[in-house]
Amino acid sequence: MNTSRREIVKYWSQLEDECGLSVDWADAETHCWRCAEETNLDRCHIVPRALGGSEDPSNLVLLCLKCHREAPNVSDPEFMWQWLRAHAVSHYGTYWHKRASQEFKLIFGRAPFSVIDETKITPESIVELSHEVAEKYIRSAGIHFGEGRLNPSTMAWLVFQAEQEILRGLGPLKQE
Repeated sequence: MNTSRREIVKYWSQLEDECGLSVDWADAETHCWRCAEETNLDRCHIVPRALGGSEDPSNLVLLCLKCHREAPNVSDPEFMWQWLRAHAVSHYGTYWHKRASQEFKLIFGRAPFSVIDETKITPESIVELSHEVAEKYIRSAGIHFGEGRLNPSTMAWLVFQAEQEILRGLGPLKQE
């Protein structure tokens, strides 16, 4: 493909407002437009070639491999932008945590840590607990070949393990 990442960013930065997207145009050559992770980016067709899409900047966005796999494959060019905005996060590096939380809710029918007394949870203790749980359970979790990071369902399992540690009184947060 002859279209450069810079050409794609230049084209879209002149047409689309970055408000409501996961990335700022200043970082759009290096950060996925959906999850905002800084990684190697694919040129993703808005309208797939198989459906008549071109190689022009007007038909390309920049996505990481994981997001590219989940991108819509439809002939409606407006839908890509709806999809990107629907998945937008306000802070870089939070998209996959958000997805893990959604996965947790789907699996367990409730929000993460909702079974724990909220007065016992502080951001600092969650970070401390996350590190402890990751060290303890990471050998029981894996990364799918080619993904490069834990997937949302695996992250949901790790959050569940953290809850269990709290409920058993083994973690830094002890239920009274």
